[in-house]
Amino acid sequence: MFHRTFSRARRIGTATAVVALMAAGTVTALAALPQEASGASTPAPQVTTGTPTAPFTECPAVAYDTSCGILIDITDSGVQILQDPSQGPYDNDDDTLVGVLNDSSTPIGSLPLAGTQDIFGFDGDGLCTWAANGISPAAHDGFVGDQYCTPAQLAGTNPQDYQGPDNTFSGIGPNNTSGTVDFDTPLAPGQSTYFSLENVLTTFKSTFAGAPTGSVGVEGGYYEVASDGGIFAFGTPFYGSHGGSPLNQPIVGIASDPKTGGYWMVAADGGIFAYNAPFFGSTGGTHLVAPIVGMAATPNGGGYWLVASDGGVFAFGNAKFYGSKGGLPLNAPIVGIASTGNGAGYYLVASDGGIFTFGDAAFHGSEGAVHLNKPIVGIAADAQTGGYWMVASDGGIFAFDAPFYGSKGGHPLNKPVVGIAVTPDHGGYWLDASDGGIFSFGDAAFFGSKGGEPLNKPVVGMAADLDVP
Repeated sequence: MFHRTFSRARRIGTATAVVALMAAGTVTALAALPQEASGASTPAPQVTTGTPTAPFTECPAVAYDTSCGILIDITDSGVQILQDPSQGPYDNDDDTLVGVLNDSSTPIGSLPLAGTQDIFGFDGDGLCTWAANGISPAAHDGFVGDQYCTPAQLAGTNPQDYQGPDNTFSGIGPNNTSGTVDFDTPLAPGQSTYFSLENVLTTFKSTFAGAPTGSVGVEGGYYEVASDGGIFAFGTPFYGSHGGSPLNQPIVGIASDPKTGGYWMVAADGGIFAYNAPFFGSTGGTHLVAPIVGMAATPNGGGYWLVASDGGVFAFGNAKFYGSKGGLPLNAPIVGIASTGNGAGYYLVASDGGIFTFGDAAFHGSEGAVHLNKPIVGIAADAQTGGYWMVASDGGIFAFDAPFYGSKGGHPLNKPVVGIAVTPDHGGYWLDASDGGIFSFGDAAFFGSKGGEPLNKPVVGMAADLDVP
């Protein structure tokens, strides 16, 4: 059985928000999910008056902090994670003061959290303990609301001394890296509260319910590539580009190296340009029957495949050749390739939505012979389910045995969509347009885009940074 989903917007506004946090490091960037990037089509929030700005007074003064170090702003369009860099750890060591503001039109009952470190590894110096012990400086002793703390919390002998005045913690997972903040009474629209977490929290991703409801891991950023080889890096390191340098043929695709965090670019003649990634070979300088249209890396970063518009496949490094459509009749040209989760097979997709499977790639359905509003322009595989997503130039998503997180189908676009990339945990995906605009769905965080900025050449594809901790 397969699940085929035509273009429709992601549902949001349910009673549970899901947020993942990355703890530690010196990075001070934040990733918000603005309405432009969410793909949502719900009515405007009833209580939002704009993005909150620091200082975030949803938190009282606690020890070395005068307000929230972090504010989780829940809206009808998603979740914004906002940071006030002027507020360090409230204990001047390793704990963070976190505020929550319900800017949505729906009460929020719980807030699952996940991090890369033990954010729930409470060690007896939570909010209640700081208020009770009179930590200096004296001006920060205590805080409004400390009367809610129990004697055990005040003594620092109860792990819940980190909780806020109207919330508790539950479901703390292995290694204390995940858990849930449960509100005693659902947090109503317009209300706010606060609590504390272990570790210094500085970089985030976020998503709203309707995406996976479990804890999710750290997401990296993404790269966009233009036809002149220009690279635009968002939330991830920039290793170089070919922008401004002469090319024999235009760039048509990009793939990320999961081992190094670097990337490869491929040109229409199969020429490969490697940046912080090993070079395994190319078809540059080789006569091709049809131009190269895309590439995919092996899951371990030890090789890559190139695919031509006639379905011919070229394998390099440890990427094995499992077959191709080269020399065989096609109803429509091939436009993309995606590897299976273990690298023992791959999918090819044609512009009419036809799917061709090789190796251990299983067929879950296609759009071949179905009328499409716009042609298919890319494919991504879901390593969790073995399914795949196809994306059309209007941003429509077709999911086959893979979760549907939303699409831009039916929404006006400034420029056509040209590619899709999946988050490392496969809990979401990004779409990119030829003007560099980015659209985020599921747990895919929005790190920025080139939309609205002048470009020398159009963007032709994108790749997720798979080298995450």
